[in-house]
Amino acid sequence: MLNPLIDKIFELLLTKQVWQVHTLATALLNSKAINSLDNNPERDLFKRNFLIMNALYQLQDQVHPKSLLISTLHIELLDKENNNQLEANNNLKTYYLEWKNYDTSTQDINALLNSFWEQFKRENTTAILTNESIENLTQQWQLKKEFSHKELQKRWRQLALKYHPDKPSGCEEKFKQIKIEYEQLKTAAH
Repeated sequence: MLNPLIDKIFELLLTKQVWQVHTLATALLNSKAINSLDNNPERDLFKRNFLIMNALYQLQDQVHPKSLLISTLHIELLDKENNNQLEANNNLKTYYLEWKNYDTSTQDINALLNSFWEQFKRENTTAILTNESIENLTQQWQLKKEFSHKELQKRWRQLALKYHPDKPSGCEEKFKQIKIEYEQLKTAAH
């Protein structure tokens, strides 16, 4: 089945170099190209993201596959074929092109989200910090020598707001770095 969002998403991809799934979703909601899809907020979010990813993968098949980079944090329509592109995650593509997955149960959605966050946590948490590394990060983050979890959370939110990629002063790489540092510092909180 041809996804009705393909043309609208293609138009959006032409207006800005790099997108993310959540920024595409916001643009589609603002343009009224997509509305609420379920009364349950988790299923609504899942269905909206499913339709967007489905449209992106269908669009990728329409243009040259190496001309459209697709990941949740980086969606980009390239001017020409990119031979350096990492191979697409075929399991993910297969999942999103299978329409029966659109009606995934709330229980399965929760399991998918938990799996995603566990994988994200594993990929973004590095080795245990040395005392010297903890001291350096504590100073860099402008925290007291012995900081609480609550103080760390507050500082994390301040830095996340400052460097979030959707902010004018934002930087995706810096945002990812502070997320990793936050996960490391959580182990040192008192």
